[in-house]
Amino acid sequence: MADLGFNDDVSTGSRKFHIQTATLVEEGVIRTEVFEKGQVLFVEYYPYEKRDMEKFASAEGRLRHLVDQFHQSIIEEIDCLFEMSERIFEEDIATAHEKIGQVFLHTHIFDKAERHFQRAIELEPERYSSYVYLGRCYLLQKRYHQAHETVFEVIQKKIQYPDLYNTMGLILMARGKHRQAMHFFNEAIKHNAGYIEAYFNLTEATLLHIKELIAARNQEEFKKSVRFLRVILKKINDLGDAEDRLQSQAINKFLSKPAFGKALAQVNEYREATFIRQPPPEIAGYKFYLRLLYSEEEMSTESLETYEKKISEALQKNPSYPDLWQYLALIHLMQCRHYFLKGLDNFRDATRINPHYDKAVKNLRLVENDGREFLALIKTIV
Repeated sequence: MADLGFNDDVSTGSRKFHIQTATLVEEGVIRTEVFEKGQVLFVEYYPYEKRDMEKFASAEGRLRHLVDQFHQSIIEEIDCLFEMSERIFEEDIATAHEKIGQVFLHTHIFDKAERHFQRAIELEPERYSSYVYLGRCYLLQKRYHQAHETVFEVIQKKIQYPDLYNTMGLILMARGKHRQAMHFFNEAIKHNAGYIEAYFNLTEATLLHIKELIAARNQEEFKKSVRFLRVILKKINDLGDAEDRLQSQAINKFLSKPAFGKALAQVNEYREATFIRQPPPEIAGYKFYLRLLYSEEEMSTESLETYEKKISEALQKNPSYPDLWQYLALIHLMQCRHYFLKGLDNFRDATRINPHYDKAVKNLRLVENDGREFLALIKTIV
């Protein structure tokens, strides 16, 4: 089966994006890249069951439909995102500003993310999570001074919030202050003993510090730092998932050789892939929920199917996220509503074609009468 692809330009307000979707047939993945001014903003992947596709004679047609559906869903999502942004500024609810800010942040549309986080803070000055996200927004743009000022403002208030300390550690590490970064990562772990990202950040900061100690020929401090690093790697091994444990073991092997440069490259690559380039699982839920609340157009069956797949995949990896289960429940209820209304139209078609079809007439009456409560329930929940 040949690779398939689609290309489209999308304009929303003064912004222009280029959407490029292609299949990686050998891997069973559809890949969409979103560009602005020639720069890749973000990449989305949609895995499909390659074996199931090959069972059918019309496999290429089915795959083409899937590729087109995913391509169109990304176009719709970008268009809706800017439309929703305007509506959220009209309503001015801090929670909504923070959620859409996170979506913009993870699509690397930083100017929009920044405005929403700033507005969330203006509306609720004690919404400390928004300071973290705004700090990360500046950090990803290498605006280190603004990132530091934003997070330090809250840290001065002695707020016991692990993400604040972790973000400050990242800012200091980016500025080359590795020893200070280690202190803040330790503080994050002190307030959340299971904070895996902070353990990996601490691992990288410690390796960078060890590199400095080697250059300075400080043997005593060097040995202490290596022992400390092994303790951190054991914590990752004890608390992390299967992939985290594999990384911990690989880094440990490099320490034993010793090959500190390779250990540093290993942890840096894993951190980038897992905690920076990979959006957190809740982002898929926010995209759906914001669209449900703030988009003027009702979501199509195809859009609901795409969100269902994305959120289901996020739940497979993160089953302890209650918000994601809630969003999935809403999607299933909305799908029920779509099919209910479709069934109602089918009964009407049957009675239109044959007005004397008693069974269809009776069923239509039942659905019209009893179905009102069902639709009212769904509308109330949604």
